[in-house]
Amino acid sequence: MATAAKKAELQNSTALFVIMASDKGGVGKSFFFRFLAEHLRKHKGESVLLFDGDGGTGSSFRIFGTRDADGFLIEDQNPAVGIMQYNLRKARPRETLINSVTLGGAITLHDLPGGAFDAMTEIADNGDESLHGIFEGVLSEGQQPVVFHLVHHEDESTESVARYLDATEGLEIKHIAVLNFRDADSKEDFEMWFGYTDEHGEKIGGRTRERLLASGGFELIVPRLAPSAASRIKRYNLTFEQATTDKRLTLAQRTQVSRWYREMTKALMENDAFKALFDL
Repeated sequence: MATAAKKAELQNSTALFVIMASDKGGVGKSFFFRFLAEHLRKHKGESVLLFDGDGGTGSSFRIFGTRDADGFLIEDQNPAVGIMQYNLRKARPRETLINSVTLGGAITLHDLPGGAFDAMTEIADNGDESLHGIFEGVLSEGQQPVVFHLVHHEDESTESVARYLDATEGLEIKHIAVLNFRDADSKEDFEMWFGYTDEHGEKIGGRTRERLLASGGFELIVPRLAPSAASRIKRYNLTFEQATTDKRLTLAQRTQVSRWYREMTKALMENDAFKALFDL
């Protein structure tokens, strides 16, 4: 447990170590990472260091990576300008995750693959069901760990949040739930996250959300973007802002992206907890 002095130090620190988390794949980690990275780079510039832990195969690397004169991604990336790639699933490369803390970024932001939890435990926790080793290392460098949990309507994403809360209990970590409405119409679709009453009048679910909020965490909502527009953004390796004007998207798709971009920006900038955390 951190001392009162350590808590005060972290609260006054602007250095953040940020990861995208979910044991379940396909819940929108890279999608949200790309917007967050774009948004923070727009406001904070080269003080934001970007990393893609998916071994160079992820969309984040293709979109943010620095390219040569012929349009090919270069291997030696500067994380302050492009994005550094590494493979979290391999023993030595995965150490890039914790070593990135020493590079001096105001915000160090990692896009991690689905199921990253087990690989993270191998770095400093001997593969146990704990993340204390790696996050204590981050804290020892005076950086505030921040975990964005992508929450989907399926139960496994909520179970993943509970697993991370268990594995980091007692540490000064900011946990943020990001509710992805890609496949949902309303909050009622997130049954295990918000909880519901069954046919016997018993409350089912909701406990993980209560734990996250009680720890000082908060929630963000990602509005739904038309699938065809999202696909073209990824296919042509565009940032979201670029996609609002790129003619490879139809007019309808550009309009859809523009609306989504405004709504997503508003969701961040009207959230006081988010603005305070990232000093925006």
